[in-house]
Amino acid sequence: MERVSSRAERWWVLAAGVGLLTVAGAVFSWSLYARPLKAFFGWSSFEVALAFSVVVVFIGVGAILGGFLHDRFGPRRIGIAGALLWGIGSILSGLGLAHFGLLWLYVTYGVIGGTGCGMMYVVPGACVTRWFPEERGLANGVTLCGFGLGSLVFNLVAGLIPAFAHAADAATRIITLRDDALAAGRTFVLPPHIENVDIGVVASLFTWSGVAFAVIGCLCAFVLHAPPAGYVVPKAAAMLAKERDFTPREMLRTPAFYLMWLVILVNGTCGLALFSNAVAIYADLTNTKAVIATLAFGWISSANGLGRFLWAWLSDGFGRTRSLFVCFILEGVAMLGLAHAHDTFTVSIAFAIILLCFGGVFGVAPAVMADFYGTRFLGEDYSFIITAASAAGLIGPLLVAFLEDALGSLTSWLTPLAITLLVASILPLLMRQPRGLPEATASH
Repeated sequence: MERVSSRAERWWVLAAGVGLLTVAGAVFSWSLYARPLKAFFGWSSFEVALAFSVVVVFIGVGAILGGFLHDRFGPRRIGIAGALLWGIGSILSGLGLAHFGLLWLYVTYGVIGGTGCGMMYVVPGACVTRWFPEERGLANGVTLCGFGLGSLVFNLVAGLIPAFAHAADAATRIITLRDDALAAGRTFVLPPHIENVDIGVVASLFTWSGVAFAVIGCLCAFVLHAPPAGYVVPKAAAMLAKERDFTPREMLRTPAFYLMWLVILVNGTCGLALFSNAVAIYADLTNTKAVIATLAFGWISSANGLGRFLWAWLSDGFGRTRSLFVCFILEGVAMLGLAHAHDTFTVSIAFAIILLCFGGVFGVAPAVMADFYGTRFLGEDYSFIITAASAAGLIGPLLVAFLEDALGSLTSWLTPLAITLLVASILPLLMRQPRGLPEATASH
């Protein structure tokens, strides 16, 4: 028997999904840690960037794991498990950072935390899409907005902690002094009081943020649950009656999946290259202090969340593939502009447009997958798309770090990746809905 429902129940689920993804979205604040870790431990840009890449790779692993488990055990259990892993990974990284070093960071924050973050990422979208079958783009956009806003919240909180603000500025000074010493052929020794105090500050931020991730994430995940059997929204009933659900095996035999995978790979590579060192790049281009860049980028990063909502909502009427095409064009043009910008206003606008469109692609993607392949296996189907983001997390940040170590530049990659975005804008226009499904908004 069908049950018609449009009451508060699904809105509570939506709100919980936003909260869970806000906690997971704090992963995009990694650039806050990048310079302090490089300064206080003497690690190279490549070594520090590899930590972020490990996180993103294991977000993909966690997404696949979470997608398959979600369709078997439900969103609540998988969401709670993901929140606990994300929190525990951050806590352990902080507790052992000063004693066990780089490998410890890779395993705790990267492998454990990244797996949990991926499980958290895939659960809300798969759950909320079933509650809002008539407005898939809008519902996914609202939910994924939380993932983008996580970095805003985290950056603002970290920037308002006096001890961390002091450590961030100290890190910038140390890197400058170290580079000057190396250029002059002198040996640079880190002052002991700097090492003891500021490493402790960075470690504490890892630890206490992990506690917050676990507590808040578990509370949000507890609210999530799938719709009851027979749940239907009247104006979506006709569409759902004709919709076909593709299993992962069936999905992997369609060309549209691989085109969508490439869309996520290109967008992720370019966007995550920027995110991995965003605060340092912003400070370098605008010649501002690290604490100012932290707070400024914190606000600008809200465009990542806004883009996920805005483009997903627009795609309900404008069309999924058209929206992806426009996102790529705008992102590419803005990245070209950023490569030649130096004043604060222009840099901030370029950053905002890039993040708006970067987030927009990820906001539209779940709705594309639901339109193309149905919702019954959405958790499993969408998790395969996240593997593209994992690959991008390996390519983008490591490329930036390699070029910084080799050329001494944080921005030499901007123009080539901007051109890549513009060329790749044709990919979504080549996508066609798989046979066996009615024409829907994805083909607009």
